[in-house]
Amino acid sequence: MKSIMHRPLIFVIVSLLIFQVKAQEIVSELQYNPGAAKAMRKNATKASGSHHLLPFFENFHNTDEAPSLHRWSDRNVYISQGFAMYPPNYGVATFDALDSTGHIYGHATYTPFEADRLTSVPIRLDSVFHPVARSVRKADSLYFSFFFQPQGKGNPPQKNDSLLVYFFNPVDSLWNRVWGSEGMPLDTFRVKYGSDFRQVLIPIQDSVQYYHPGFRFRFVNYASLASAQLPAWQSSMDHWNVDYIYLNINRHYADTTYRDLGFVDVSNSMLKTYHSMPYTHYSNDPTREMNDTLYTVISSLDVVGHLSKYSYTVFDANYQKINSYSGGNYSIFPVYDSGYVTYAPYASPRITTILPIDPLGLKDSADFIIRHELVADYSPDDRLYDTLEVRQVFRNYFAYDDGTPEAGYGITPAGSMGAVRFTLNTRDTVRAVQIYFNPTRTNSNEQYFHLCIWDDNNGLPDKLLSKDTLVIPEFLFEAHSFQTFVFEEPVPVRNAFFVGWITTTNDNLNMGFDRSRNSRNMNFFNTGGGWQHSQHEGSVMIRPIVGKALKNQNPLDPP
Repeated sequence: MKSIMHRPLIFVIVSLLIFQVKAQEIVSELQYNPGAAKAMRKNATKASGSHHLLPFFENFHNTDEAPSLHRWSDRNVYISQGFAMYPPNYGVATFDALDSTGHIYGHATYTPFEADRLTSVPIRLDSVFHPVARSVRKADSLYFSFFFQPQGKGNPPQKNDSLLVYFFNPVDSLWNRVWGSEGMPLDTFRVKYGSDFRQVLIPIQDSVQYYHPGFRFRFVNYASLASAQLPAWQSSMDHWNVDYIYLNINRHYADTTYRDLGFVDVSNSMLKTYHSMPYTHYSNDPTREMNDTLYTVISSLDVVGHLSKYSYTVFDANYQKINSYSGGNYSIFPVYDSGYVTYAPYASPRITTILPIDPLGLKDSADFIIRHELVADYSPDDRLYDTLEVRQVFRNYFAYDDGTPEAGYGITPAGSMGAVRFTLNTRDTVRAVQIYFNPTRTNSNEQYFHLCIWDDNNGLPDKLLSKDTLVIPEFLFEAHSFQTFVFEEPVPVRNAFFVGWITTTNDNLNMGFDRSRNSRNMNFFNTGGGWQHSQHEGSVMIRPIVGKALKNQNPLDPP
């Protein structure tokens, strides 16, 4: 069997420490973020040298994994949707213990250390230029605000950890701390503040220090590694989420609402069971594979209701329209009072037709685009409209996960078995298996294991169809994290089968685990007492590649 390294999928990070070796499933922290690393490589250019003018606003809605160079001067934080619990809108900046390349900071310690920074570009805090140019005065009531949340779906920052805000005095070249919060679990945060996110407003009244060109602000989190007895599980992420940063004049201490209407989340697959599957299998039974509905999470940050219209449109890969849906008109009221929208035509829009098929059954790949739109008003001074696009991808593999694992998965002790069940619409051949492995800080999960395929017997693994001698994770941090193991002898399968592994050590293999896509009923483990359903909701990131022989033993890249 040959191991082929492939480009990483975007992923997010969650921590859960396990300290004892016993027969168990392990959901553990991840220590490498290929999404952050990819964004760093993609955006490895210098920020603009020009000054930003008031107002300064950032909601991380359309940011590509790393902060925008137009507004931010460093690249440490990770921009994503997966970390946050009930954020103000789509996309947050997540602070953790990882640097801009996606690895744990080299200076990380067990006591709090400075980790991520998010620093604004220089801002013209001396003047405004609309509707006419003039100097900023104290009477202009200048405020800085943001929303924040500890932990989210990730690891809770410890009490000694913190999130801090600094203002830069360009006259004396000094950074002054102006706000801070100690670490805590999200449950404690909810009890303390009565909400999932808390908005902070800071007046800027010191004109001598700050009303100058070159003013900047900075978020900093202090994190700490949690000790563990086993190096394969050692890490601590200490997550914070920050969103909706706003700096402007003519504000006040109660200026906490905004004329903003938009998506917090949308469906990322139109399929019922899989996130992605071979186009040949979809085309063989599309009605079985298509879901009945999508979902959206919609929020209004205003204090009044807005008559709105929601719709989505399905396109092919060339943006040729295939189908559309309209949820009609509906008044969306403030999230503070009414919560997220529950109106079924908006929250659970119906899927009114199947995606096109390949009638000849020759193509294993296809792409479709779903564009969600929400409109109340197109005024440029408001944000009462929103658009989000997701891509429905068909490739030559089956995948329950969406490519954004929030944790690592493993089974202990040595000799334990894990398996994921897959069902087919037609007979096929397994050519290879893709697995995401989380690189640990000490590479301690580079352990040999047996890669296996089992036949299905009433929903449980049965006869071994293939058992590779021994394989081992291999890590090339700079570019590759998702690994492909190609079978020298392809494995014929039909109806249903299992792909999995048998451990040879007590160490955690740290496979990717996607908590946002729950295929728990398809995940099984056996530590000596027989096969059992997984105890953890989520999807193990293991993907069988089927179909045609692989050209040069090089399968299609994952999306």
